[in-house]
Amino acid sequence: MASPLKLRIILDDQNAEKLILPSRPETVDDLISEIKTREFEKVAAERDGALIFLLMHRTFALRREEIINSSRPIAELRERWPALFCEAQLYKEVHRITNQNLPFSFFASLDRYTPHLLNLYKQKQSGTFGQKMVGLLSDYSRQDKNDVQAARTAVLFGLALYLKEDTSEVFRSCKEADFDKHQKGAVVLLAVTEENASAVPFSPQHVTIILEDQVVLSHRYWADALVILFGLIYALHLEYPEKLKGFFEFIQIVLLNLDDGRRQIKPKLLSLKNELELSV
Repeated sequence: MASPLKLRIILDDQNAEKLILPSRPETVDDLISEIKTREFEKVAAERDGALIFLLMHRTFALRREEIINSSRPIAELRERWPALFCEAQLYKEVHRITNQNLPFSFFASLDRYTPHLLNLYKQKQSGTFGQKMVGLLSDYSRQDKNDVQAARTAVLFGLALYLKEDTSEVFRSCKEADFDKHQKGAVVLLAVTEENASAVPFSPQHVTIILEDQVVLSHRYWADALVILFGLIYALHLEYPEKLKGFFEFIQIVLLNLDDGRRQIKPKLLSLKNELELSV
């Protein structure tokens, strides 16, 4: 019988982690995989975030090459890189890629543009999308004006309407009793709401993120769940949903200023970008 392998993993100059494995892995990759697996078998409160961060940092180049070049399915990526599907570690991964704190950058830009975007929405009240915008603004008028989550949700939902994009496949709502029936889709943000709730999920019970029919993460607030969804799409090198491409390009190019010069910006999006930059 193979003897246990005792390890002392140095995290930094001040800290080290003791770990005992039942057998000796054959390769360094096997060792890293075994350590990650053992960390994620623990309950969330027991996970060693510093150790996971160290392992993710050291394997970043290998992971990026694999993700960009292999197009592995989400189920396989979850098995190979489970930390990418934890909110804190996902944000660290996005920071490695972009050198940005994703939620901070996202909400700082969104909150700065919110007053002007709401004024633009009020001017768009004709046609099919205009009528939907009227309904959105009417629902928002009944929310607490000091509720930043309500403002963020209204502005983000309104953005898709302003760009005349179809949200029905990606932004969905259901009741708790019907939750299991809606866990399908390539890219879905599923808000679970109470009976008789607004069509816009200002106060959801929870919001679940679904990728390739896999429930991957959830959050209490809709806008925060959207940030996580964007982070997953960006970190996993996924395509934006076709019917909401302009919406996600707005997040990437306008809110986060992640324009590498290779993406052709649609005239309507470019016009909105320029108008917002002049308004602040």
